[in-house]
Amino acid sequence: MDTRTRILAEATRQLVELGYAAFTMAAVRDALGLSSGSMFHAFPSKAALAAAVFVEGMSDYQRAASQVIHGAGDAEAAVRALVAVHLAWIEDHRALARYLFGTPPDEVMALAKEPLAARNAEFYASLDSLYQRVAEAGLSGRIEPRLAQVLCLGHAQEYGRQWTRGNAPLSPRKVTRALQDAALAALASTVSPRAKARKQEETL
Repeated sequence: MDTRTRILAEATRQLVELGYAAFTMAAVRDALGLSSGSMFHAFPSKAALAAAVFVEGMSDYQRAASQVIHGAGDAEAAVRALVAVHLAWIEDHRALARYLFGTPPDEVMALAKEPLAARNAEFYASLDSLYQRVAEAGLSGRIEPRLAQVLCLGHAQEYGRQWTRGNAPLSPRKVTRALQDAALAALASTVSPRAKARKQEETL
């Protein structure tokens, strides 16, 4: 494991445990037995290190979600897979998810913006393709992709947020089926009555 990877791993552990205000470069340096020069060569500031943790965390989540989006079969299976991986990732990375769900200081987000831009563009392109498939399958209306995203993952996102804070008793994986069904129902609510009638006629 190279120095940068070691620093990121230790910084992630400390940052999610202590919070940004109490997090320090010196504590990470001392835990790893590094020199100040090595630390500042890899990351020039506390904000830069916290931003790197944010970027790596979001990138790991996006990779996991993108894999199931592209690997699922039909549109309904893809929606169910996306909700499932979203909840599983949160359960497997509880402390990190709590940090990502929070509101890092502006200085951190300003530094995270550029490295996340290209990754976000690729990820949202995958999501847009998914929601187009969902609409073509008649599982939703022809709606704006960001609205589709809220309807698909809004319930799971809020449950994950509450669980990471200790406000929800059941682990995310235990509520997967309920939240998958909620996502499909929310998306279906955007189908027009005329489209619903047409689909019913086609099945007769």
